[in-house]
Amino acid sequence: MDVLGIQGSPRKKGNCDHLLTTFLGECERAGAKTQVIRPQDLDIRPCKELTVCEKKGICPIRDQMEEMGYAKVRQADVVVLASPVFFYGISAQAKVFIDRCQMFWGRRYKLRLKDPARFSRQGFLLSVGASAGKRLFDGVNLTAHYFFDAISAQDAGALTYKGIEAAGDILARPRLEREIREAVSGLLGPLKSCEKILFVSRNGAVRAVMAAAFAMEISGGKIRAKAAGMEGPAEADPGMIKTMADAGLDVKYMAVHRIKDIAGVWPGRTIFIGSAAGFERAAPFLPEETMFWEIAGPEAWESKALSALKGKIEARVTALLGRS
Repeated sequence: MDVLGIQGSPRKKGNCDHLLTTFLGECERAGAKTQVIRPQDLDIRPCKELTVCEKKGICPIRDQMEEMGYAKVRQADVVVLASPVFFYGISAQAKVFIDRCQMFWGRRYKLRLKDPARFSRQGFLLSVGASAGKRLFDGVNLTAHYFFDAISAQDAGALTYKGIEAAGDILARPRLEREIREAVSGLLGPLKSCEKILFVSRNGAVRAVMAAAFAMEISGGKIRAKAAGMEGPAEADPGMIKTMADAGLDVKYMAVHRIKDIAGVWPGRTIFIGSAAGFERAAPFLPEETMFWEIAGPEAWESKALSALKGKIEARVTALLGRS
């Protein structure tokens, strides 16, 4: 399980920082892998409303958002947004990051592309505020809710705390650790119980990604799938991304792992997709119970061949899951 924390507070070692650190620590104890993005430390510029994302599904602004933002958000099982309340809203640092995620909104609602991981990805809000106003967190909650919707994550709730101003105030909350444990359990419990499948192909950039995407889509989130290659990690093939987009599925930012890095840590079934000769070469790196699908790649990775390959893999995944 991959948990991404987005630290929107400009203050290091403050209350919001402690809150997110404690939350992610509990996630790690529950078996998750965690990482943190601090937008203020990155070269991420504000949205310019160029509307390219609504027409082409990409952001034309060239900065660190592509590598440190978009890819990490889409490859996370849980996205945790942490922000203090500034003028009854989120911090400017968090807002810049969220506004740039309009790109995901464009892909989802304008281009009608579906993220195969949308059924299981969760979003969670952490926030603190100094006052005790009844509507203190209204703006923060609304922004978080629609941010999670844009990135194809289920809004799984929030932990918010009023009357937090001086450094260390959050430490005085007697039920803090218990509330965090309960929240983490609710977030990660369903992910742990999902069936897991690892699809492997030569470099993982085409066949494995296709199969993983179809497994998550067809199962409606009952299966969590990952793609891996023998020669990796690699990036998903651009032609394959377009072919899957033509089928309505968004795999642009799906991670492709290296088999030797993930085979021992990803429980569940492993399926190798390729030629018999390729399977024999890969055998030393694969679990003994690996299933083999003999679906060779085309001689030329052009549109028609990729479309035919997509059809073959979709049919095999459908049969595997017992769906008609």
